[in-house]
Amino acid sequence: MTIGANVKRLRQNKGVTQEMLGEVLGISGQAVSKWENESALPDIMILPKLADYFGISIDELMGYKLNALTYKEKFIRFMVGNGILEFGEFELKNGQKKNYYLNTEKFSTNAQIAKIGEFFADCIRENRLEFDAIVGFAYHGIAFSAAAACSLYNKYGVTADFCYDREVADRQGRILCGHTLKDGERVVIVDDLITTGQTICKRIERLKEIADIEVAGILVIADFTNEEARKQNLGAKMLEEKFGTKVYTIITDKDVS
Repeated sequence: MTIGANVKRLRQNKGVTQEMLGEVLGISGQAVSKWENESALPDIMILPKLADYFGISIDELMGYKLNALTYKEKFIRFMVGNGILEFGEFELKNGQKKNYYLNTEKFSTNAQIAKIGEFFADCIRENRLEFDAIVGFAYHGIAFSAAAACSLYNKYGVTADFCYDREVADRQGRILCGHTLKDGERVVIVDDLITTGQTICKRIERLKEIADIEVAGILVIADFTNEEARKQNLGAKMLEEKFGTKVYTIITDKDVS
């Protein structure tokens, strides 16, 4: 992919116009248009500012693949570049104070959803999870799990069953769409965040009423369990102990700080 195509993709993912990007860089929107149409190239002095704005390296901006970066490092850069991860002083709904804020509502374009699916797939492969089905939890987990399932097939050639749950059962009492879970199947649960883990716990228990499944792993973007919840044995630890599994987070506080 050329630098012009990269700029266009990154700009669109970030949700800014050519004029808005030009204003940040101190140039005209027409100049940005020329890059994207490949009728001109960015000045070499602009490349560092351009790469910094999108939260990537100059090499990545130029289209070079950096194998040295871990999937976590790539994910953080991706989130910053797309305005999903912001730094500052934030207070979360559970009262926890953070020096960063992860807004999963901003995963809104097909490119962003595809990318998050790829990171989940990389997490599954890196941790060598063996499973039969991928399950997404409403609502964010539906899109993320579907993207992860597609990425596992497209990137790694892995075929697995896929389903997601409903908040409310349909007229026939069904709470699952897609694959019907069977006794003994190993499932990977995909969701966005953990705060106390109680919602995920209730959802898994509801699945177990359908079939005697084994939870091969629980995958989330981040674990936001605060200290008070941990003292009450909530969060990832509670889920791991209750279901005999492990919680995998794409990023942790340590990764971001």
